[in-house]
Amino acid sequence: MRGRLPVSPVDVLLSAGVFAAFLPYAHRNNHFPLVVTLGALDSAALLARRRFPLPTLAVCLALSGVLAMLLRRSYPATPADLVALYSVGRYCSRGAALTVAIVTILIGFAVAAVSENIPSYDVHNISSLGWVLFAVIAGAWVRIQRTHVIGAEERAERAEREREEEARRRVTEERLRIARELHDIVGHALMSINVTSSVSARLVDRDPEAGREALRTISALSSSALGEIRGTLSLLREGAEPLKRPGLGLDDLADLVEQTRVSGVPVTLHESGFRPDVPAIVGFTVYRVVQESLTNIARHAKDVTEVTVSLSFTAGSLDVSVTNDGAMVETPLQTGTGLGIQGMRERVAATGGRLCTTALPSGGFRVHARLPLKEGS
Repeated sequence: MRGRLPVSPVDVLLSAGVFAAFLPYAHRNNHFPLVVTLGALDSAALLARRRFPLPTLAVCLALSGVLAMLLRRSYPATPADLVALYSVGRYCSRGAALTVAIVTILIGFAVAAVSENIPSYDVHNISSLGWVLFAVIAGAWVRIQRTHVIGAEERAERAEREREEEARRRVTEERLRIARELHDIVGHALMSINVTSSVSARLVDRDPEAGREALRTISALSSSALGEIRGTLSLLREGAEPLKRPGLGLDDLADLVEQTRVSGVPVTLHESGFRPDVPAIVGFTVYRVVQESLTNIARHAKDVTEVTVSLSFTAGSLDVSVTNDGAMVETPLQTGTGLGIQGMRERVAATGGRLCTTALPSGGFRVHARLPLKEGS
């Protein structure tokens, strides 16, 4: 049975209509007051058909049985009976509706057989019981159609929610991607500028030429960073993804290492193995991993005497590692929970690779990433 629905204006109008349809049969009967009273009760019972379809049918069948004997008409065949049977098909389960239809037909046969005032069923009037099946089937058909409509509406609402969730997810991913790009660009540039400006402040008096060189380095670093930011924002305005049109790669690592070395970090670059054609996304990811690792070393490590950037090409993969021998002065790098580490891990995972960060037993820190060069490797 479907939910308990309140009495609606439609139910009131339907009950009134059923009573009006009954009146033409009542006025020709000698028991007019009783017939009208029973007919009114029979029609009024339909007001509960939505909430209590089975009890409503039982009441209607009982009242219409008395009316059938008083009016000497077939049973069950009053409009109230048909509406009640329709309601059983509409609001009860399929099995219950089928059972009710069969039981109602059997009751009709039995009552007609034992009552002298109700015509018995034979080959001439058996078709009138077809209205019982018709009313129940009509209600069941409406219920099935309504169930399909509700199901379609729920699927549409679910699809709309999924589209909204997908849109929110894409917006979140876009924000994270932009934040990651700007973090790497600005963080590295500001770190290098900060270190170089500190050095130039000490050199400007005793070695003016070295101070001027440091200022030229700061200018170059800031110009490079601004260029990267402009390029990234330009791609975003065009709706393109920077990761799909990267402007930096493995060939830019030498310049990155040289900039870092000028800023005071003793870094060297080593490459082993045969370098195949490296996808642009992989080369860009390697560049950002090395850039962020060097930035973290400059910010979080002290007493650094050696930093090694290693690239190792093997069959189907590229291993990149950045190792330093300094002591870590801040915990995010040691635990691998900083935003920079998280950004590197997300970048590497986006290419299907894996990143590991390790504090070395002898002191220092190592960032290692393995990136596939072929799909499925």
